[in-house]
Amino acid sequence: MPQRVESRTEPAQAEAFFRDFDFDALLKASIEQQGFTATLKSLNKVRLPRSPMMTVIEGVVEEQPSGRYDAAFQTDRGRLVLRGAERVDRESVDPQLMPSNTGLPFQTTSGSGQHVVERLLRELADVGSDAPSSLLCEIELLPFDSTQREAVLPLLWQYILDHRDSNDRSRLAAVAAAIRKYIAIMPMDRMVELAVLLEAGHRSPLPTDLEVEVVKMIYRNFEVHPPVVADPQPELAQRLWEMVQAYINPRILLRDKHAAIASLAVEAIVAMRSPLAERAWRAVRACPYRWFTELVSDDLGELHGRWSSKNPDAAAWLRQLRNNVSPQV
Repeated sequence: MPQRVESRTEPAQAEAFFRDFDFDALLKASIEQQGFTATLKSLNKVRLPRSPMMTVIEGVVEEQPSGRYDAAFQTDRGRLVLRGAERVDRESVDPQLMPSNTGLPFQTTSGSGQHVVERLLRELADVGSDAPSSLLCEIELLPFDSTQREAVLPLLWQYILDHRDSNDRSRLAAVAAAIRKYIAIMPMDRMVELAVLLEAGHRSPLPTDLEVEVVKMIYRNFEVHPPVVADPQPELAQRLWEMVQAYINPRILLRDKHAAIASLAVEAIVAMRSPLAERAWRAVRACPYRWFTELVSDDLGELHGRWSSKNPDAAAWLRQLRNNVSPQV
């Protein structure tokens, strides 16, 4: 299990780093390389190096529903982790907040940037499910206004359905990019659609590399947008609970990515304020692996902190849940 190492960075040091840091170039290169080799959940937090000049060897980048990015890179100076980073060409915008809902103009991309967005969107519409993997990786990095979202969502969804069973690694990497983008920008009231991807009765199970992307993004959406009303997606919560039951078995949990999927599924059930939350949390407490219980407990503690400023009622519910099922950690 990865250790949790806290990091601290001086403001002046961080400012110098980001001033000289070509985040866009690194972002694109890393997404093209990453495949499924790592997730941020499995990487340690590290200190930023004192010098901003370094060579990136490989990395993983994840777009948050907030519009910011988490990233982890292996460089010639060691590992580097960024959390909540902004792209230099646009402001951070919550993808769930459509311009029509905010009353603000959608000005996250320059005129030339919008031209690129429109061009790639047309290209995806033209080639559809035959799109090359590189195009999906580029699409993941683009900001879309409300009209463009309505156009790109069905294209991404069809691509996911058509290639979820692929045996080609580069194609699966593109499906993962499509999943992350689709869930990040889809309306919250349509989240039940994702239950289709997690159904156990499909002709072939979703690869674990894709399962972790789906479950991670479900959790992140509800982490950013705590439900005002409890249990908004009961069918989706049921699919997640089935995954928890399957993967939390001690004989299964230690297999590749199973612990990440199980922990994220539990956290997503809790973040949805599902009636299944207490059962899921008790299953974690009953797990014989202490590190797994500690991992989920720490993550739920962080969730409570984030919710406290967003939705005090949801935070109070989570606090009561944790008090009802006191982890032995």
